[in-house]
Amino acid sequence: MKSLTVNDILKICNGELLTNPKDIEISDFSKDTRELKKGDLYVAIKGEKIDGNDFADKALEKGAIGCLVDGEIDKSTIEKYRDRAVIKVENTIKAIQEIAKYKRSLYDIPVIAVTGSVRKNKHKRRNCKCSV
Repeated sequence: MKSLTVNDILKICNGELLTNPKDIEISDFSKDTRELKKGDLYVAIKGEKIDGNDFADKALEKGAIGCLVDGEIDKSTIEKYRDRAVIKVENTIKAIQEIAKYKRSLYDIPVIAVTGSVRKNKHKRRNCKCSV
């Protein structure tokens, strides 16, 4: 799998780097601090009840290589984690879509989509163990 650098993400998302490092490689992303692995880039997503931007400090504390945010981040967090990448974008959902689109363009392989729910639900009802 091809990794991206912070610099790549800045260009793809038209982001603003709030800290120093541009050459950090990003290999994986996480939107949930409970499932975040050390080295992931945390993506702060605003939901109806929870604002992911409020968890940026926690993500960095848990070992995130950086954060992709669209809200305000406390200046003390930025100072404390100057060695990590804190990238501010206009909208994190649109940014992650652009990153996915870019990553997909790096590979020359066909895309297959499995859609619909009728057959899948039918298999669930029968307790089928199907593999594709």
